[in-house]
Amino acid sequence: MRKLSEAQLKRLIQARQPVDCQIRGSELQVRISEYTPLVCTTLRAGTLLSEELTQRLRISPEQRFALEHAGTEKLTELLPITLTAHESRLGCSLHSQVANSLRQRLEGQQLWQKPPTKAMHSRAQRLHRQFYNLLDTLLEVLNEDFGHCLLVDLNLRNGDSKSSPVFEVLGHAPQQPELLASTEAVLEQAELPHLESLCQSGEASARNNLHSHLQRHHPQTHMLTLKVAPVFIDAQHGLYPVMADAISRSLHDSLYAGAAALATQSNSEEVSALDLMPRQLPKEVIQVDKALKKLARGLETLLYINPTNLAREEKQFMRNPGRYQPQFRYRQLRIDPFLHREKLYRLPVDDIRDPSLRQLYRDVIDTLAERIDLLVSIGTDRFQYNSLRYYGEPTADDLANARFLLHAADRIEETEAERYPADQMTSFFSDKAKAWGLECKVELSDRILAQAMVSSGRKALMVKRDTLATESEMHALAHHELGVHMVTSLNAAAQPLKVFSLGMPGNTHAQEGLAILSEYLCGHLTLKRLKTLALRVVAVDQMLRYGDFCRTWRLLVEDHGCSHKEAFKITARIHRGGGFTKDHLYLSGFREALNLWRQGDISALYIGKTGFSYLSLLEDLLSRGLIEAPLHLPDSFKHPVTSPPEIAYLVSCIR
Repeated sequence: MRKLSEAQLKRLIQARQPVDCQIRGSELQVRISEYTPLVCTTLRAGTLLSEELTQRLRISPEQRFALEHAGTEKLTELLPITLTAHESRLGCSLHSQVANSLRQRLEGQQLWQKPPTKAMHSRAQRLHRQFYNLLDTLLEVLNEDFGHCLLVDLNLRNGDSKSSPVFEVLGHAPQQPELLASTEAVLEQAELPHLESLCQSGEASARNNLHSHLQRHHPQTHMLTLKVAPVFIDAQHGLYPVMADAISRSLHDSLYAGAAALATQSNSEEVSALDLMPRQLPKEVIQVDKALKKLARGLETLLYINPTNLAREEKQFMRNPGRYQPQFRYRQLRIDPFLHREKLYRLPVDDIRDPSLRQLYRDVIDTLAERIDLLVSIGTDRFQYNSLRYYGEPTADDLANARFLLHAADRIEETEAERYPADQMTSFFSDKAKAWGLECKVELSDRILAQAMVSSGRKALMVKRDTLATESEMHALAHHELGVHMVTSLNAAAQPLKVFSLGMPGNTHAQEGLAILSEYLCGHLTLKRLKTLALRVVAVDQMLRYGDFCRTWRLLVEDHGCSHKEAFKITARIHRGGGFTKDHLYLSGFREALNLWRQGDISALYIGKTGFSYLSLLEDLLSRGLIEAPLHLPDSFKHPVTSPPEIAYLVSCIR
């Protein structure tokens, strides 16, 4: 760790420079990632004690262990400003007055069998003065910039952690009821693994030197003492990482809420926790994002999952429909899967101090690792299992919705419409892209299963060369492929973080759901399209039950009246790779997208390849200015059109 003199550190603080260092000649660590009116001290976390003092101790190792709150510093990693004493409180008690900084007794226990020397007392007093000098400089800067500050002193809580509250928040005079209430409310909502997050609050019963110092020298700084039960460490102070991570996030959220309550009262205007959080992307986020983008290259699922011999196998199947089992072939994977996974999990995600962004990148890395498992297993018996991990399977509600839609009577106006070839479709799509201000290419392709598909990397819309579509279907395709898939691709490319191009967890569900929503809002979602989505759900269920290409095809033809060609297309989509369950997500994704759209603004979902569960996070990042608002929004989103009453009724019945 970088070591600085007291004078050097003071100059950096006065210049409002971020810093993470140890003070030369002491064991005090100061970390300032963002100048905001929230400071956390862990003054009892230290376990370092000189050999000379250790030899003079009267207490047993077990008693010393109980006096030193080792591990509490791990809980502050997500906070903006931390002061951590790595020197044991036995060698320098920063909660005591300077003259008594080398205590004779602590918590009723006599510490020394042989009294410390004068030199030892002098060293303790020097460290004590050094800490308070640096604290003064820091608080002067924060109070000058903000007019107020919250200082939280973090300690371990004694007692049986199984029966007592996990958190105890104690206020110091002058009392701030809003501050205590805001902090306690968030802590009580904390999600801790296998443990209820109980919290109690009250008034600190004993004054200590830290609080007395603040009252004398920094009256604008308010203090809380926060005690945490030792549920995150074992009997030897070994860390439980998952619990420590959960508590760290809880402290981040609760203390920012408390600081916001204090700021609101001090400023006489509403201040939220988001208002106090960083307004610029930290460099560690940018570094992880950049490295992740490089590692994600070559992991395009559809590139590897689409059979290379699709056209030939379709011809072979049609010679003996319903009896020939296609033998699909696939591209060779261009990455070393084991090395790739290792590189993903070596990314320094834990350097990210924003808890939401840290969790986002953890989630994305896990998702990419699962995608590697999926790609490696294409064409094997393991593929279906990995597909279920990645995309899931239809629920009972999904199947009920699908069967309901398949019972609807056909609309005559859909069956009698004129159909247009692919070359006319490309002209139509090019005109739409130009009208919507989307800079992209439109081209024909022989290598796709769908009627049309966006290639995000090439910024191109590919149209299947032998496809046909009605005018209404072309409008729907334009709003689906260009209005959502191309729009989110272009929006993602404009973001400072490239994670939005890679795809957040659940992005397939969200992307396809939003795309079907766009078809609905433009007024061109047809009954045929709804039935196709329903058939995909039924076909995925059939594939999972029997794993037989011909049986799935016959179900679509004999039970649901599909043409031979349409049935082959749906069946091939679902059986490719060894059992691809993705297609069941379109209908459920539409249901969720529609529900969210009816509830409020969902424009944040269009900034890139996002997921429904991340909507609130995206809105927070937008409000802080850490990401850009979407450059483009679907035309149907801006100008929704009423659908025909039969379609509107059927959609309203999807549950």
